[in-house]
Amino acid sequence: MDRKEYAFSGIEKAFGKKKVLCGASGAFPAGSFVGILGLNGSGKTTLLDILGNIDRNFRGKVNLRGNAVAYMRTKMPFPESWRVGELFAFCKDFYDFDAERAECMLDNTSVSLKARLRTLSAGMQRQVSFIASFCIRSEVLLLDEPLTNLDLVYRTAIVDSLIERSAEGGTTVVATHEIKEFENLFTHVTVLQKGLLGPLGDAEEIRSRGESIEDFYRGSLL
Repeated sequence: MDRKEYAFSGIEKAFGKKKVLCGASGAFPAGSFVGILGLNGSGKTTLLDILGNIDRNFRGKVNLRGNAVAYMRTKMPFPESWRVGELFAFCKDFYDFDAERAECMLDNTSVSLKARLRTLSAGMQRQVSFIASFCIRSEVLLLDEPLTNLDLVYRTAIVDSLIERSAEGGTTVVATHEIKEFENLFTHVTVLQKGLLGPLGDAEEIRSRGESIEDFYRGSLL
């Protein structure tokens, strides 16, 4: 990894007269596992859409763009008529995509390469979306509420995969209000509220005070 950090500054975004982000800034160390915590409606998805290069209509600066960043969105952005194999082929055409790893991960689900996206349950679509994003060889992996609609078995599978990515030195950023599954993975956490990100907290330091990450989050809410 050439970058020492994944940084962004002064991110502003409004929908009509409603300001969602009001100058959000952050810098996440390379190799870190960062939790962006916040209530529903706090702007987590809006921020990740910007950091993931989906939303380009904003004010501010981001130091890492394009194929250096992989992004698992809350809703799968591919045509529902596509088969899973076509989705993987698309990823291979446009990204540095590990197709062999993706197919191996898919084998651990009940989804086949020939399945059409529209025939998959919400949970199955989340599984495919995670695999597609995870298997892009990127400096940063962004995950927006990655455990939504997943059963316990695949939640565990995702957490295990992210442990593996951390061991490989990848930077992972998870926007979530679900904390328990990631409690021991976080190296850093920050709270998004009122359009701004709070200070980046060192998870190990938080734990050394006898606090859980959930305690830290609750205490940070205004």
